[in-house]
Amino acid sequence: MDTKRLILIAGLGVAAFVVFTQAKKLGAPAPSAPVKLAAPVIQKVEYVKVLVAAQNLPLGSRLNEAAFEWKQWPAEAVSPAFISNDLRPGADAELLGAIVRSPIVQGEPINEGKLVKAGDSGVMAALLRPGMRAVTTRISVDTAAGGFIQPGDRVDIILTQTVQRNRNAANQGGSQRAFVSDTVFENVHVLAIDQTFSTSPESGATKIGSTATFEMSQGDAELLQEAVAKGDLSLTLRGIRNSRASAPTTATFDKEEEDTQSILTVYRGGQPQQVAIRGN
Repeated sequence: MDTKRLILIAGLGVAAFVVFTQAKKLGAPAPSAPVKLAAPVIQKVEYVKVLVAAQNLPLGSRLNEAAFEWKQWPAEAVSPAFISNDLRPGADAELLGAIVRSPIVQGEPINEGKLVKAGDSGVMAALLRPGMRAVTTRISVDTAAGGFIQPGDRVDIILTQTVQRNRNAANQGGSQRAFVSDTVFENVHVLAIDQTFSTSPESGATKIGSTATFEMSQGDAELLQEAVAKGDLSLTLRGIRNSRASAPTTATFDKEEEDTQSILTVYRGGQPQQVAIRGN
């Protein structure tokens, strides 16, 4: 085979390879353009300053400068009950000296519905739950758990009274004195000791007083006064774990059980009428 023929064959092979390569490129899909990701939309959150509790504020505590602070709060989450710096910039000064009527935890926005301002109605009346009464009785260190009972605690009230019992022996007549103690009220809320109705770190662990004010229903308040007349009262302190705030005070005796009843005939318009008279 001569040289010209070899060159021709080589040229045809190169041409065929070039044609095949170009045809393959033409059949391949065109590369897609890179997709550009949309930039994230950043929405600016507006904040306002809201008055919040700087510490736990228990029932009956008095607000001072360390009791609250201004804190940034999302504007869309601000309730109408909150106190904002935009509407009331001097609210922190206005509320100094106010009394807490419902506990407020640290970081909770201040709600004026939980406060009693200075100059408002009586503080003790504001601390009472609806339908309840404040009733006061005398106590002593000996009868009040050694002075460790403080406002806000819950106690049981024990009545100790003297009763006359008949002697059982056949050769002995008359009666003998005996002392009986019964728990007449349970889970009673202590509102105040003397004129103190709140606790503070400076007050210490004990509160020695001569009177205690309890939160009771009207019926229980009447029974308490009767118990005071019957004998001596002692207070037993309940632990925090068994002091359910929702439990009502419960008298364990009925004041009418020991009442005596007599019938009196009264003449009205010449007609006799019988009237029942109760008394001890």
